[in-house]
Amino acid sequence: MPFRSKFNKHRLFDAVWLLLLIVYVIAGIKEASFHGDEAMQIYMSNDYATAFIYRQPRELMTEPPYDIDADAQLRILNGSVNRYAIGLSWHLAGLTTGDLPPAPGWDWGLSYERNVETGHRPSDELLLAARASSTLFLALSAVVMFAIGWQFGGRLPAYLISAIYVLNPVVLLNGRRAMQEGAFLFFGLLTVFIAISITRRQERAQAIRWWWAGLVLAGALALASKHSAAVFVTAAFGWIFVAQFFRTFNRRDVLQTTGKLLLSGLVVIVLFVAMSPALWSNPIARFVDLIAERRTLIDIQVTAHTDGAMNFVERVEALIMQPFVEPTMHFEVASWRDAEAIVAESQHFDRSPLSGIRFGRPFGWLLTALSIAGLMLLLLPRGVERVSHGQAAGVLVWLVVTAASLLLNPLPWQRYYLPLIPILALFAGITLTVIIRLIVQKRKQNHQPIQTPLRV
Repeated sequence: MPFRSKFNKHRLFDAVWLLLLIVYVIAGIKEASFHGDEAMQIYMSNDYATAFIYRQPRELMTEPPYDIDADAQLRILNGSVNRYAIGLSWHLAGLTTGDLPPAPGWDWGLSYERNVETGHRPSDELLLAARASSTLFLALSAVVMFAIGWQFGGRLPAYLISAIYVLNPVVLLNGRRAMQEGAFLFFGLLTVFIAISITRRQERAQAIRWWWAGLVLAGALALASKHSAAVFVTAAFGWIFVAQFFRTFNRRDVLQTTGKLLLSGLVVIVLFVAMSPALWSNPIARFVDLIAERRTLIDIQVTAHTDGAMNFVERVEALIMQPFVEPTMHFEVASWRDAEAIVAESQHFDRSPLSGIRFGRPFGWLLTALSIAGLMLLLLPRGVERVSHGQAAGVLVWLVVTAASLLLNPLPWQRYYLPLIPILALFAGITLTVIIRLIVQKRKQNHQPIQTPLRV
């Protein structure tokens, strides 16, 4: 009975902690500064009405040409999950398609003030409703991050890792906005967590059939949330593949796991296409179009909004600086610095207690150092308690896949580094766990009574 009471108390603390994380994320929904892409995503949520209210999903299929900011281009470049989630949100809030901003949502050829004058900025009521779904996805991603942390040493790292993740202003700002990042983080991290669970259950010879089904569904939803979630899906599949070699180097088992991964990957792609009407007319041709349009958009963004593509050294520096050290980036377009409303909203967010911890350079560098130390600990043979070699190899695959994808990114835009933050939070949490446990162990040793031999 005492054991059961203690067990229930710990579980209660866990539930309260997760509830606090969820409440904290949701409570700050109004604090995030506005971004023009929110207007675009809200405008495109008209697809929800087309697919689910009017029941004409075939109207959402695309064909070339893809004129800039035309519906066809916006559909093929963006995931569908966020558009549908936003549509459901404003539908439940009692709003209609008549409340949506005009095409293309946000006109980047106009100034901020002119966009506001022409009705491109959504009303506060619509913006709040649209942010609800993304914010909820972000809150759920905190729960998944807690679960991932638990796999690396139990309760203590779960608390530390989830706190570092949730209290990052970059995560809170971008995840709360009516953009793709909330769903991107939730389904991406869920895919990784399921991969971890599969490898752990394989180590214990436990049933994993339904876990494979979950991996496939989560992976498809991640890709349909934002196409760049391919980094999460690739890392998850790579994690399972690499962990197999540390569990057993039996040729039959390796081939069996490889076959399951290939089949699962195929089903992920099929489900992703099924969730993406923009690809229905000719999936292979539309995939080619998607890649071409993405390259074109990146070239335009580099030319219009930067001094040129980052070189390799700058990209490496960004990997180190963007997650914790650099100030929160509220907008990417330089002209927005002259928009008084946006400056005021940005300053309000930065001062808000619901915006996370303002790391600053000293604390940011400390977290970065803790992250590097966590990576080093994972590389040591017995560096982290209760973490198998397969787990350590898996998280390294996650890091390598994510870092490699970011090294291909020419834009110095902070929100593109969101996939790296959960990994660094994991590493930093591992380091803090090791430090805390060493301190506790040392204190216990110092307080042990000195035993003297009895004299007879």
